[in-house]
Amino acid sequence: MKKKNPPAKIRKKSRKFENFNEKKYLKSLRRSGLNRKQQLDIFKEVNEKDYFSTTELHKETYKALLKRSRVFAANYNIKQAIYNLGPTGYPFEILCAEMLKAKGFQTKVSVMKRGKFVRHEVDVMAKRADLSIWCECKFHEKKTYKNDIKIPLYVHSRYLDLKEGNPNEDFRYALISNTDFSKDAIRYASGVGLLLYSMNHPKKGTFCDIIKKYKVYPITALKSLRVRDRKQLLEKGVVVIKQVQTEDLKELGLQQNQITKVQQEIKLLTRPN
Repeated sequence: MKKKNPPAKIRKKSRKFENFNEKKYLKSLRRSGLNRKQQLDIFKEVNEKDYFSTTELHKETYKALLKRSRVFAANYNIKQAIYNLGPTGYPFEILCAEMLKAKGFQTKVSVMKRGKFVRHEVDVMAKRADLSIWCECKFHEKKTYKNDIKIPLYVHSRYLDLKEGNPNEDFRYALISNTDFSKDAIRYASGVGLLLYSMNHPKKGTFCDIIKKYKVYPITALKSLRVRDRKQLLEKGVVVIKQVQTEDLKELGLQQNQITKVQQEIKLLTRPN
């Protein structure tokens, strides 16, 4: 059989074409947990077209990973699973709170606090013995949206008003997003002491890295749940797989064999490494 060449071009979501970057693609597979041989096997399997769109490439890769491991597939699909929490930003706030809980914080979601001049809604308040963090959670439906300098400027101004309005409270402010930050946004945040978590920052310990490390997968990562079932759970405030109870699944009208499949997948994804 004639060996196929890697696709020369790939169409991004911005509809622009760029050269296919095999190194970047294999890196995404490595982040999913695959070893070198597994990465190359997946690449060989999905390399069936002269060029891909990023959407096609992701879809074909996800299908190939599912045949091998639900965990690898879930890790590869984390970004899409987070986008699927929309269209509102509230489930994302709960996901952020659960992520911080996994790191040992006690959390509250959507808390009204008075600043020096106006009242503010703090999306997530997290407290641990050594640290208190107040969080602004920015959820964007478009994957291509990049948080530019205006976002941390605005968030930092809120922090200053809250800090002056609550002089006896010792806390840091954090900005968490489901998309990337621009270089200027990262530089500014670093300069003023604003914590950032996103798909591209920090380089080690991104939002997705934390989800994988602490097994805080959103329910949209579950292959065994139908889209409508996920939607109903999200409406109830059940956002991460560790929150799913048997009673929740029964209320969805699932049969026992379906409930067992969901529970088995949850057990698999939350199993210690």
